[in-house]
Amino acid sequence: MSWFIGILALLYYLVSDRKVLPLLRQPLIQALFVGAVLVLSVLWQLKAQLPNLPALHFLGITTVTLVLGLRLTLLVIPLALLLPQIAAYMAGQPGLVVEIEILHWTALCLVALQSYCCYLLVSRLLPAHLFVSIFVSSFLNSLLGALCFVACLAVGYFAVLGLGTDTQPSEFLLVMPLLAMPEALLNGMAMTLLLVYRPHWVAAFRQE
Repeated sequence: MSWFIGILALLYYLVSDRKVLPLLRQPLIQALFVGAVLVLSVLWQLKAQLPNLPALHFLGITTVTLVLGLRLTLLVIPLALLLPQIAAYMAGQPGLVVEIEILHWTALCLVALQSYCCYLLVSRLLPAHLFVSIFVSSFLNSLLGALCFVACLAVGYFAVLGLGTDTQPSEFLLVMPLLAMPEALLNGMAMTLLLVYRPHWVAAFRQE
């Protein structure tokens, strides 16, 4: 578990900025931030899980990263993970294993970093165009994010934590395409609606 904590500490240290708090004082950013926490906390409860394997779910991280930026997304992730745990505790239900939750947190943060780096690369190499923003920065970006998420979970669960059997990693990695395409469609449709009807909500689009 120390590996996950080290990665999280390094990531949050590198992206820490005093400009984040003034951003959260803006009414629009506040509304988008709270909305992202609530939407992701609900979306991540729609899980599919094979026996003795990590749970998988839609991510929505690429869309949130493009809307709020990397720094705010890294604040949204732990809050969205914590909210269902608080609700479960208040309902008297057992919580999840701490190691698995920290692995989950680490994988989601790495997906947010991948999504942001991919957006920066696309904005540098390709022209600013609505099609590029929807298909490349959102659709293909989120597809890569889903693959990254499954790979991070596999490495953390089987290699770092040493859980599962020798044959389970290959079985777990087979779900990559099953998650990647729906995740890409979900984020692509979400960004299409946002860029057409609410472009001022999308931080990445405003920067372009």
